[in-house]
Amino acid sequence: MTLSERIKEVRTSSGDTQTKFAEKLSISRSAVSKIESGENTPSSQTIALICKIYNINYQWLVNGNGEMFKENDIDAQAAVDELMTGDNEFAKNILVKLARLSEERWKQIEEILDELELK
Repeated sequence: MTLSERIKEVRTSSGDTQTKFAEKLSISRSAVSKIESGENTPSSQTIALICKIYNINYQWLVNGNGEMFKENDIDAQAAVDELMTGDNEFAKNILVKLARLSEERWKQIEEILDELELK
């Protein structure tokens, strides 16, 4: 599988359209199309953003080595599964609400957490 095919795999497995993927990466939809077709090579910044936003293993994306997702994604999924199958209704409700947050709200939460970390 080529780099362009792996990038398309990331996008399609996330359920994003080329337009949505482009918005998240701050590039044009046509740039995404050209990257996925192999016509253009993504910048190192775009590759880094894909890894960060989609929790992708850099080595997998660039070379095809290792697993697609970073290890902590597997740990996170196990933690979510444990909470969702447990008896704590409050925890379940929080997870559902978190899953429905917009990107803007996630950024706000990240800023709040960063502020708390500094204190």
